[in-house]
Amino acid sequence: MRCLLALTLLSVVAAISGLLAQQHRQKPQTISGEVVCLSCYLTHGAKGESHTKCAVACVNKGLPMGILTKDGKLFVVLEDHANADAYQQLKKFAAKTVTVRGVIATRNGISGIAVEKVSTAVSSSHDPRPSSRKVKYVCPMNCVPPQDKPGNCPKCGMKLVAKQ
Repeated sequence: MRCLLALTLLSVVAAISGLLAQQHRQKPQTISGEVVCLSCYLTHGAKGESHTKCAVACVNKGLPMGILTKDGKLFVVLEDHANADAYQQLKKFAAKTVTVRGVIATRNGISGIAVEKVSTAVSSSHDPRPSSRKVKYVCPMNCVPPQDKPGNCPKCGMKLVAKQ
């Protein structure tokens, strides 16, 4: 099932790459968001700090990446043929928030960005927390109600994520 999903996603990436070849005159744009493994995110919504280990493994296996913005837009990450180094550099930021610059293309409801430049995000979701608020720990899969202390979800075993 995952192989079929990965092949489908790679087909989409190839189609969008072809579209970008026709759009050389578009101006690069900048977006910020989390680098997600498309296979994990699309199949079960996996993202965030608790998914770091898996995201790194998936991206290093060659599974396709995406950029998930704060407003929920998902961009398929595409290699800019003139600058393959930026795509390779982005792999180091799996499950991290980054800012990327590149040409955005959209076709049939799917958006992609051919990455030209990668940098760490200006504002990160890992800002220091105000100490006056109580921290709760939630399962990324929403298996159980918020917990008072860190640890792993008693149902699915994923690491609980701190929320205020």
